[in-house]
Amino acid sequence: MKFSVTGENLVEYLSKVITVVPNRSPLPILDNILFQLEGNKLQMTSSDLEIFMRTELDVKGGGDGSVAVPAKRLLDITRTLTTEKLDFDVNDKNRITIKSKRGKFTLGGEPSDEFPLPEEKKDLNKIEIKGPVVKRFLSKIIHAVNTDEMRRNMAGVLTEVSADQIKIVATDGFRLGKIIKTDFKHESETDEKIVIPYKTAQHILRLNNNEDTVIEYDDHDLKISFDSINIYSKLIDDTFPNYENVIPPDNDKILRISKHAFSDSLVRALIFADVITKRVRLEITASSLQIKADNPEIGSEGEEMIDCSFNSKTGTEDFDKTPFVIAFNAGYLLDAVSQMETEELNISFGNPSKAAIITPTEQKPGEDFIELIMPVRVG
Repeated sequence: MKFSVTGENLVEYLSKVITVVPNRSPLPILDNILFQLEGNKLQMTSSDLEIFMRTELDVKGGGDGSVAVPAKRLLDITRTLTTEKLDFDVNDKNRITIKSKRGKFTLGGEPSDEFPLPEEKKDLNKIEIKGPVVKRFLSKIIHAVNTDEMRRNMAGVLTEVSADQIKIVATDGFRLGKIIKTDFKHESETDEKIVIPYKTAQHILRLNNNEDTVIEYDDHDLKISFDSINIYSKLIDDTFPNYENVIPPDNDKILRISKHAFSDSLVRALIFADVITKRVRLEITASSLQIKADNPEIGSEGEEMIDCSFNSKTGTEDFDKTPFVIAFNAGYLLDAVSQMETEELNISFGNPSKAAIITPTEQKPGEDFIELIMPVRVG
């Protein structure tokens, strides 16, 4: 196996697939990246057995072949040679020789037939998504994914597609993020619904630079393609919760507040809140919001007041006389607020034991985005 490639080009592609290589694995072969050369195409594959990642780059081929190459050692050496032309030569004992203008380096590889490969399936269902939708939508809601393996049905991102919209949802049972693209066109006549595992979604978010994305799947397996990247993983086959049931349709109290003032105040409140519950208490009048936090164990407490507008759709409640009081995990509030892209945001409430809904004051064209947070005991 022989080929030539610039160090810069090789490092660019290595840096993508190496993100799947596990830090520790019971299978030593997974410390490697599989190189497969055919003509002038070098295919590189990495895996942690849950996820496979594959990319392909153009090289100057001099002899087809394959070898499993030590991933981190190869990246360490090639990232110091990005301006060099590198000549690779692999012998029949899987010894890899790399020649540059000024030096020669040798690595011990492994037989390619020991490296696991993803199953390539045909006749898969397909969803095609143009431009930045995938990266943007995932970045909006991925913080709400459940990472507790005990509740596997929520350990991923629900993607629902119909003829005229795509909906992406994540929840951990305490909060929920949902974003809909309302002007989406889907060629299939059937509605699609899949749950993409959290780790897979993280890789997509990390590597997709707003490229068109193709999602292919059947009942068990998933393939995501964009740019030069193919990601293979299993789907989550547990039933995603019926999240629509927890979204209150009739929250009648509306708080409008500055995003930055609210966020900054929450950051300060967290300093004084209990480190486990992160509970903050909100006391809301018609024109002010008081945020309180305390941690009796260490004797800390803090409170702060910021301007707001608060009213009820019924118009019958006097919040100056009787403030509306509710409490939340401040960390969850901050995660939600950080996703709002308007100077102000709206929060709707029902009663102190009912979920609150946070939205931007103005939605992006063709989008409908909400964050839901369950309250905690006021105390």
